[in-house]
Amino acid sequence: MICLATAIAAALVVGIPTIQAKDTQQPPPYPKDFQLEDALNFYSIESSSLLKRSMLSAGFSVHETVEINESYLEFASRALTAEKQRIEKIRHALKEKQQSSDEAQTTCSAEDGECKGKEAEATAEKQVKDDKLSPEFGHFLTPELKPGQTDILRWEHNGKIVQDYAARVGLPPQLVPTLKQYAKEMGLFDHMTNMLYDDPLSPDGVRWFSFQSPYQKGAEASQMRNFTWNVERPAKNWKSDMHWFNTADELSHEDALRALAKGGFDEVLKGIGEKFGLGTLHVDSFGFVSVTNCDRGFIHTDWEDVEGHAFNFLVGIDSPEGAGPELIVENGRKGETYYGKNAGVLVGDGTRHGTRECDHRAKRQVRITASIYLADATKENLDILAGDTTSVFPPTGDGPGKEWIWTQRGRHWRKDGGQGLVGDLGRRPFKVEDNEDGCTQKDCTNDTERGRNGCLKTCKVFMDDSEYKPGFQRRDVLGY
Repeated sequence: MICLATAIAAALVVGIPTIQAKDTQQPPPYPKDFQLEDALNFYSIESSSLLKRSMLSAGFSVHETVEINESYLEFASRALTAEKQRIEKIRHALKEKQQSSDEAQTTCSAEDGECKGKEAEATAEKQVKDDKLSPEFGHFLTPELKPGQTDILRWEHNGKIVQDYAARVGLPPQLVPTLKQYAKEMGLFDHMTNMLYDDPLSPDGVRWFSFQSPYQKGAEASQMRNFTWNVERPAKNWKSDMHWFNTADELSHEDALRALAKGGFDEVLKGIGEKFGLGTLHVDSFGFVSVTNCDRGFIHTDWEDVEGHAFNFLVGIDSPEGAGPELIVENGRKGETYYGKNAGVLVGDGTRHGTRECDHRAKRQVRITASIYLADATKENLDILAGDTTSVFPPTGDGPGKEWIWTQRGRHWRKDGGQGLVGDLGRRPFKVEDNEDGCTQKDCTNDTERGRNGCLKTCKVFMDDSEYKPGFQRRDVLGY
């Protein structure tokens, strides 16, 4: 008696080219020296064993797995039918993919008449980037990621984890264009691209700006709000002309959150929160980093001792064409990487990193990166969150700044569900007052000893609840 598994193998192997021949009228894609009979024999042995193991795992008795048993014959017939249907679906999908590829994945140049596939262009772009990598640095695995998909950073040569809280996160396709357009229409982008050449700050320098949001369309002039940003340049030991542009008060922070909402940042928050098993997340601060020249990357950490509950998410916004890697991550050795068009780099608790050495001055170009601080605020890490001095907002140390962070907890992502950025209901109620008497507008640019942090209400560092309206959707309060 012929073994049923052999019949199944024959039907499957012969059936596949039959389907293909019907669709493409081409011979089976077998290698020149392919031994069909040997393959069938091997498959018959393995498939028979697989069928029996499958039946046993499903609760059949040993007796029922004998090939002459009706149960075996019925199960084998169903398995054969299901396998043939699966193969037909795969074949159909491959055919559609090939047709789509033939129609859509070719680009032609009117100037030289040459046509190149998009896949070839992507390969060429990757090759250019690979050519910029240095053998003096380690490198990381960079798989393609879906929006929000979070992949712990691993060394390319051995697949080992670089650091427990360093990761790449897939970006929604609209995020980078949305943030770039936001900065351009507000007028901030011009400052980031020209200031470092025409009017740079000295190390440790600070400057203030007032912008109007591009989202305030249709508003009367008297109703247009002004949004305060500041720019700082780090100390000389950073060995670069890097400038940090950050939201400087609650109103500008809220406006930037609307840009993140429009860019689909909720997907990123969800992916990060789920990957690291967090309870909540909120956007703690937002800004951009601009640099034209870096002699040596200043290796540092943004967070320490927060038990994996705070991060800096770095997103490449604009980079000179043909430029080299943009970021260094270090753990025992230094590794270099690009931010990439479709992913950002997350650096968390204890992750040592820094800007990759660069020099874009010959062509007057600038590298711009979005820096988005995220936190899962807890009683254990609140003091550390409040002590961060990276940006002027929120204010640092004990007092109103620390209280404000506590009103944010769980605002933008919650493990048990929530409104997210799109339906953001804002922070919890918060009372703002000047800490000293006699505050004036001079205090608001830190030109006095008490500075803006002593005059929180006068300088509108925080919004009064009568204007903020806790519990109402931000798009209704702000109008967009």
